[in-house]
Amino acid sequence: MKLPIDLHFLRHPFERRTPPGAAPGTATQPEEETTSHITLAAFGPEDYVEAEIDDPDEVQQYLGNYDVTWIHVHGLGDASKLRQLATMFDLHPLVYEDILHTHQRAKAEEYGEYSFLVVRMVEMVPRLDTRQLCLVVGPNYVLTIEEAGLDDLLDPIRVRLRKSVGRIRQMGPDYLSYALMDSVIDHYFPVVETFGDRLDEIDDPLAAGYTNDLIPEIQRISSDLLTIRRNLLPHKEAIRNLMSSTFTRYTDNTAVFLRDADDHISQLLDAIDTYRQICSDLRDFHFALTSQRANEVTKTLTIIATVFIPLSFIAGVYGMNFNNMPWQDWKYGYLYCWGLMVAVGLAFMGWFYARGWFKG
Repeated sequence: MKLPIDLHFLRHPFERRTPPGAAPGTATQPEEETTSHITLAAFGPEDYVEAEIDDPDEVQQYLGNYDVTWIHVHGLGDASKLRQLATMFDLHPLVYEDILHTHQRAKAEEYGEYSFLVVRMVEMVPRLDTRQLCLVVGPNYVLTIEEAGLDDLLDPIRVRLRKSVGRIRQMGPDYLSYALMDSVIDHYFPVVETFGDRLDEIDDPLAAGYTNDLIPEIQRISSDLLTIRRNLLPHKEAIRNLMSSTFTRYTDNTAVFLRDADDHISQLLDAIDTYRQICSDLRDFHFALTSQRANEVTKTLTIIATVFIPLSFIAGVYGMNFNNMPWQDWKYGYLYCWGLMVAVGLAFMGWFYARGWFKG
């Protein structure tokens, strides 16, 4: 199936909502129909509670009563709820602006009482798409605001919290924020592997010569891989910032796991670069096959033309209607003409064979 090449997203990776020269911190509500749905998970080594929050003020009764409180907002459609949470956690206007303007690249910033992180989530719906996840990491809480999407990429963390798998319930908010980022990064692996499988499926048909529908697909894969790389690469810088001395909220115990997340990003970037190189090789292979087939057609036509040019000359000479021509009345003239043309044709064919034109 022939797929169109959509380069619009590559040329326009985001759409800025504020006009040039707008005051810093100017937040514009996104055009999103999904209402903001708030869930909460509060836990400690022995305690765990989940709740759905209708009124953001309900969060206050959990803060301070548990070691860590995770408040998650899915969807940016309810401006009043988002503003209440921003006031409750005393978010800087620039932070609130970045939360609402979902074109941010991955980054990590320190704001004194809390750390602000932005990560990019990737999903296939069914075309490749990315969405923004913001994390506000405080002394005893993690506030996450997720741009609306179909897949719940953070559900594995909820399962680990409910079942107390690993050390997540024994650690602080810095480890929870790492776990959330790591889950987002790990979801890049199946997406990238999907493109690897698609390239494997393309290889054999391309070698067999079925190229009409494959070249646009290869271009689509290469473009999507470039989109993934552009969204994934800033995570490396963000994670290394978290491991620096500026972010004192992140302990040495969590820094060990951040190094592991950094290693996962390196693996993904290596895989993406490899697959993009495969795309380039497949395109080169296609052009080489096309050139080879064109050369074969040219060679075949050249052989045919070269054989028939002298035969056409002989037939033209003996087809002239002059009254006085040698051997015009000879009874073997017709057979002689045929024999001469066959001999010339065979001589040329033998010469081409000796030069190896018929090999392969």
